[in-house]
Amino acid sequence: MLNSLTLHNWKSFGTSRNRLQFGGLTLLVGPNASGKSNALDALRFLQGSALDFPLGDVLRGRWEGQREIWPPIRGQVVEAARGSEAVFALESDWRVCVDGHYWKCHHKLRVDTCGEVLVGSESAGYGMSTPVFDTEAPSIGASGGPQPGGSIKVALRAKGSGKSEVRSCFATRSLLGQISDGGRVDPQGIRQIRALQSKLREVVFLDVQPARMREYKPENIPSLGTSAENISPKLSGLSDEQLASVLEWVGELSAPELESIEFDRTQLREVMFFLQEKRGGRISARSVSDGTLRYLGLVTALTTAEKGSIIVLEEPDVGLHPARIHLLARLLETTTAERKIQVIATTHSPILLAHLGPAALADVVAMDRGPDGATVCSRIGDLEHFSTLRDSKQLDHLISTGWIERAL
Repeated sequence: MLNSLTLHNWKSFGTSRNRLQFGGLTLLVGPNASGKSNALDALRFLQGSALDFPLGDVLRGRWEGQREIWPPIRGQVVEAARGSEAVFALESDWRVCVDGHYWKCHHKLRVDTCGEVLVGSESAGYGMSTPVFDTEAPSIGASGGPQPGGSIKVALRAKGSGKSEVRSCFATRSLLGQISDGGRVDPQGIRQIRALQSKLREVVFLDVQPARMREYKPENIPSLGTSAENISPKLSGLSDEQLASVLEWVGELSAPELESIEFDRTQLREVMFFLQEKRGGRISARSVSDGTLRYLGLVTALTTAEKGSIIVLEEPDVGLHPARIHLLARLLETTTAERKIQVIATTHSPILLAHLGPAALADVVAMDRGPDGATVCSRIGDLEHFSTLRDSKQLDHLISTGWIERAL
């Protein structure tokens, strides 16, 4: 899982109070334009770098064969670094499984956006004094940093007690995808870095879009899709037990009582789901309300996620009736604990926070703008007088009237 993310001069973030800490379930809260989406954009940037795209393409977007295969990050290159700055850095701490063992990993990437977007420096290491790779290692000396022609030198941790091996890599891309085994390089370290790269690549940015969930889809598609566009084939491929679990969650949200989730299949091997009501109504995906579809997509994603998955959401409470928000809180807490997954989400809903258990409430990250205009953030369990909020019988009122912002 992702343990923390520190943002140096990234978008609205400055150089102080800029570290986000994460639990199994972490909700990011704060006023509009406080920096919540900027934090998620930083995760997207790290994912794009782990996909081995040129860093400029990660910011600007990437096109191949007239098709967009990577959407641009908001603000693109010009507004990636805060204000007049041309350099930003992202530091992240992870807990990653390698060869059946869990390791703590620290990764730091500094990027220069003045001219061509280049790696200014990068390092990653697992629980040892010597990083697996480091572009600022002492063995590189004064010749470190981007070189003429777009290269950068990197020192790789050696086997045993040997000296680090120095190689040249492209400065236009993250080194996560460029370092390789061989020579004097520690092979265990390379496996660890590959595990981190794989974890970053697999982060799911889920943006459920009801308009894309209403049509027949080929029944053999295994993935739900990042917009939940393949909801019908995904549901049709679930076991009876899994389908019953989804139905139970959605049934509590729905006004009419639901009896089952059924499917219609065409001769073209396409499928669409139907909600069968206990009073006889049978509603196709084309007629299900947007709010129900959003919740169904979220339930399906969370209850079928593989162990170790990281799922990122923006405002999962959109479209839900206030009296049903407690279901969302229970869904998020239950699935993260039972399925051993991590969920990071933004929200503006004080009702959602009010229905969290004490541990999940403490892991909420509060965000606002400081006196200099930079985003500041803190885990609210670390704020002074958090116990006042936790023990209040009017928790949603305290939140909606700005207690968190004042405490921050």
